Amino acid sequence: MAGDRFDHVFIQPGAYDASLGFYRDVLGWRVAFHDDGVPRIACLVSDGMQVVIAEDHPASDSSKSHGINGTRPTIHLAVDDVEARYREVASSGCALFAPEDTHWGTRWFVARDPDGNLVAFEQRRSP
Repeated sequence: MAGDRFDHVFIQPGAYDASLGFYRDVLGWRVAFHDDGVPRIACLVSDGMQVVIAEDHPASDSSKSHGINGTRPTIHLAVDDVEARYREVASSGCALFAPEDTHWGTRWFVARDPDGNLVAFEQRRSP
């Protein structure tokens, strides 16, 4: 039943400018979105792959405690029914919390794989 689709990799880098330069200048990825506000954030793309980088920043929801693993990337997957996917993953004991709304317009939950990597399952909320 999975139906998970790759959406993006999220990285909260230790050095924002160095990470932006790596993806943009070294790898040659296109900057699809960039905001120099606080926090600085960028989305870079290459042939269907996306990486989102953002400086460390406070958040009014619990996304900072639920979806950040130091500077290790978090894989984000798009799902059609986040509640149903949660029930499937939660039965394994790997889900870290029940689905909740994020400040960027999705409903999500996060699971941890056996090596400690985070996988976020997201469904866009209706406007």
